[in-house]
Amino acid sequence: MKFQNKVRTAIYLCVSIFSLIAITGCGDSERVHESWVTPAEGPHYDDNSILNNLKSRLSADPNLKDLVLNIDVKNGEITIIGTVDNPTLVDQVVMQAWLVDGVKKVDNQIRTKGDL
Repeated sequence: MKFQNKVRTAIYLCVSIFSLIAITGCGDSERVHESWVTPAEGPHYDDNSILNNLKSRLSADPNLKDLVLNIDVKNGEITIIGTVDNPTLVDQVVMQAWLVDGVKKVDNQIRTKGDL
């Protein structure tokens, strides 16, 4: 009987300690360690700065500066329409578009003169 009382007392003690730990652990559930906070979003690039940067890149390249292209930017997505002499020029224009900071997508609608 004394053994049963000791076991019962030990069980009550364990349950009490566990309950105390559980209650104090839930005290301020809104606290979050600073390393768990969602980081701030990266830099924001507006469409005009993306467009101007791409035009600047194209005009600085001697192979691309004289191309007649229609370039549109919406929400970081660039659409390029036009006709060029060869596929190499298409690749160069698309590469320059992807090198502009803030570009999320490039919709290449450039045709080569051989496709016409």
